[in-house]
Amino acid sequence: MNLLIIYLIFILFLNYIFNKYKILSSYSGSSHQKFANKAVTLSGGIFIFFPFLLIFYFELNFTFLFCAFLFFLLGIFSDLNYLNEPKWRLFSQFGILIFLVLNLKIEVLPTRIDFIDNNFQNTYISYFFTVFCILILVNGSNFIDGLNGLLLGYVILILFFLFKLDMISLIEIKSSYLNQFFLILIFILVMNYLNLLFLGDNGSYSLSFIIGYFLIIIYNKSTVVSPYFIILLLWYPCFENLFSIIRKNIYKTDPLKADNNHLHHYLYIFVIDKLKVGKLFANNFTSILINFFNLMIFYMGSNYYYSTYIQLILIFISIAFYLSIYFILKKN
Repeated sequence: MNLLIIYLIFILFLNYIFNKYKILSSYSGSSHQKFANKAVTLSGGIFIFFPFLLIFYFELNFTFLFCAFLFFLLGIFSDLNYLNEPKWRLFSQFGILIFLVLNLKIEVLPTRIDFIDNNFQNTYISYFFTVFCILILVNGSNFIDGLNGLLLGYVILILFFLFKLDMISLIEIKSSYLNQFFLILIFILVMNYLNLLFLGDNGSYSLSFIIGYFLIIIYNKSTVVSPYFIILLLWYPCFENLFSIIRKNIYKTDPLKADNNHLHHYLYIFVIDKLKVGKLFANNFTSILINFFNLMIFYMGSNYYYSTYIQLILIFISIAFYLSIYFILKKN
């Protein structure tokens, strides 16, 4: 615990240096330019990933840790504007994930959908499906990382319910290590809300990859959890990505190009317009509002994590609510 306190103090000091000398200083992509008052360092992912690597180096598979590092590195290159082309980032992600699933033989089957399970019995098709699922999660997580605390708060919610249901034990990591990592995430979340740092692509890529891997391991090792409870936990970033692709295809825009037409952007504008509050308050309030909805959905799902029927209803409610609010806000 003493080492944890020292590290948290170190984060404050180093983050001050990053901001003072404008190291990795940015609006965290085009979406933040409209919603932040000033440029802030993209150090959140750095302060999360390196303690993760040190804490779990002897606890987790080396191939997974290596791939997590590659995702982090990919995010760093993106944040430094060395990898601006979305298609090259997507291609790099695909390559990393192919390496991961082939080496660790990771699958997300069975899905309890006969059509998918019957047609994906071929191992390599199953691997490709797994890569596709993680790609959707990683890029959807990057999409929702447009407001302070939105992605990080969402990940913390997922971990909280995994702790609550004791599913986290299936990853076979010492609980004391997980507790330390969880406290670091909460500390970074507070700094994010105070506008002292952003996650950056390095944080959104690595963090979503880590949580996606954890959930796949939990599902593969559990004999009772419904696969749709895992989908429920990841519904928001995944649906954000899929809906964005559909929306951009309908309006004939580049599906790989970032825009400000996501739900959290519209909701932010609504809050700042109706409540007449400052940008930072509106930023934080909007992300808390969205994650409060997810908290309620996760709570209901966690009580019936074994029931596919209940999980499907909750997923349907979540998507229907998203679309209703989205089009109401868009219209107005």
